Amino acid sequence: MIRRHIFMSAAAATVMLSSCSGNDTKTSPTPTPTATPTPTPTASPTYAALPLSGAAEFMTINATTNFTGDIGAGAVTLGAAATEQRTDRVRLATSNVVSTGTFVFREASEETRFASATPTTPSAAANTEFVFRSDDTTTAGKFSQIEFLNNVIPTTVTSEPLFASLTQLSYGNWYRGDSTAGQKRLTYTVFGYPTVLTDMPTSGTQAYTARVVGRIVNNAGATTVVNRIGGTVTLSVNFSTGVVNLTLDLTQTATGGATTPYATLTASGAIPAGQNQFTGSITGGPLTGTIAGGFFGSQGSQIGLTFAGSGTNIRLVGDVVGKKS
Repeated sequence: MIRRHIFMSAAAATVMLSSCSGNDTKTSPTPTPTATPTPTPTASPTYAALPLSGAAEFMTINATTNFTGDIGAGAVTLGAAATEQRTDRVRLATSNVVSTGTFVFREASEETRFASATPTTPSAAANTEFVFRSDDTTTAGKFSQIEFLNNVIPTTVTSEPLFASLTQLSYGNWYRGDSTAGQKRLTYTVFGYPTVLTDMPTSGTQAYTARVVGRIVNNAGATTVVNRIGGTVTLSVNFSTGVVNLTLDLTQTATGGATTPYATLTASGAIPAGQNQFTGSITGGPLTGTIAGGFFGSQGSQIGLTFAGSGTNIRLVGDVVGKKS
């Protein structure tokens, strides 16, 4: 009897243990994985284009210099030459219609305005620039002249291939004088639709095809000349390092005269990280000076810069405009 009781007790215990271990265990639910959101692609910025569809105002990147005296009476007194990054200190306004439009240059508190005026050099396919000029009838030698790259007026854009292809960038220059013996001022600018900061390239080296325009003021002995500057440019940008390098092979054209070689200048600039402008220095021949420039259009497709140089008895200012080669 005792042995049977032991077996029955063991069997009962086995049943109890089996019940506890099998039926009371709760299964944890499998967690639902969290879906990784698909990043929203960043839209490429869009840019307005030249020629203009209406009147527009622009801040500029500029180069300036000045001189005082009568260039027909001997050497003049030369002022400083300098460059400046994009600023509203120097602004300009253009129209898309010459005959009824208003064209304005403003530097600090000084302004020249041509409204419904007839250009002295018209906007026409044969002309790389169109020009307005006024000569004061009461003060001898007082004048104001503005010169625009001819790529802003529809239907009359220059036929010069490079200038005509610049659709996010142009230049405008302002030459004026207070009187025959008074001060004269030169302001050279580039303007347009700057590359959005997030759209700037950050790698690779890019060559640009570019042109140069400018003016030189030269005290040559007892006489002074103010001549136009032109020439060719070799220009490249390393977007990985931010280095801008250029060589300017300049020519000089006397008023009503022939074009002759002038000098070869070299320049180097630096683009700060995350920016679309650059500054640097320029050397060569009899000159030293500075450059200031920036990028325009999608992925820095176009480039514009101004330069200013000084030397013994010389001042030089100008623009360089170009596009990716």
